[in-house]
Amino acid sequence: MLIIWKSLISYIRENLAAGHSINLKKFGAFTFDIATDPPKIATKSAQQANLDLNEQRLERKNVHHCRPCFVVDHSLQMHLTRFLGKEEITPPKSQHSIFQKGFRMIYCNPVPIAQGCLMGKDVVQDALDAIFLAVIDLVKFGKNIDLAFGFCNVRIIEGNLKVIWDPNFVQIIKNRQFENSMKRSTTPVSTAWKSSYTKTFATSALGGLIKKPNQEVVQTLNQKTMALKLMSLDLSSSAKFVSGGIGMRGVGPSGVGAREAVDRARSIDARSQGSRRH
Repeated sequence: MLIIWKSLISYIRENLAAGHSINLKKFGAFTFDIATDPPKIATKSAQQANLDLNEQRLERKNVHHCRPCFVVDHSLQMHLTRFLGKEEITPPKSQHSIFQKGFRMIYCNPVPIAQGCLMGKDVVQDALDAIFLAVIDLVKFGKNIDLAFGFCNVRIIEGNLKVIWDPNFVQIIKNRQFENSMKRSTTPVSTAWKSSYTKTFATSALGGLIKKPNQEVVQTLNQKTMALKLMSLDLSSSAKFVSGGIGMRGVGPSGVGAREAVDRARSIDARSQGSRRH
């Protein structure tokens, strides 16, 4: 259970750093919102004239910076009696789904999490469902919960929910270069055809979570094992054929050893050839 939780944290953090929002079913969604700072007119100086156009644009863009936020799922929010229910993001009223509210929202895919912790997809899915269902049950009974995600802590105390973000992670999101990771088409389409999913996953945070054996060595050992299995099947089938043939001729029982059966078969063939010559 702990390795599944650690793999989930690495999966969420890596996707948030890449500009994706993550929705956890029956718990909530980690997404972004735009926070606006007041304009700094008095701090402008002649030094900005030395900057190029892109840097000047980023300086102006930094007035509107991203901030991480957590949107509570309705199934959990209905049990938070002291939660104010303030909306973290303000989407249009026509957008009701969480996948419409968040920026580049994706669901929590259990497949890469299962690959990261070397477990089955169904095992990981059932474990995550059990964790978040247990959270709802504990909130029903009035228990206090502190979920540590590494990049933030989700605390449910006396029916109220509060999210405390890691300052280092907030600075990464607020960085003016973070908008480059939020763009949808920064690389050409041909890179998607040439890139390998195995190599990309190996370089990710989930790929290095658990030390995995060399795939080529494992494949070679599996081929050798299959070759030995085929050889053993061939030897056993040939022994049964020889012993069964001698039993039909009436020379001896079918349970005799393979070497003795072969010697008797040779002697019978020699006698039959000699009788044919006479």
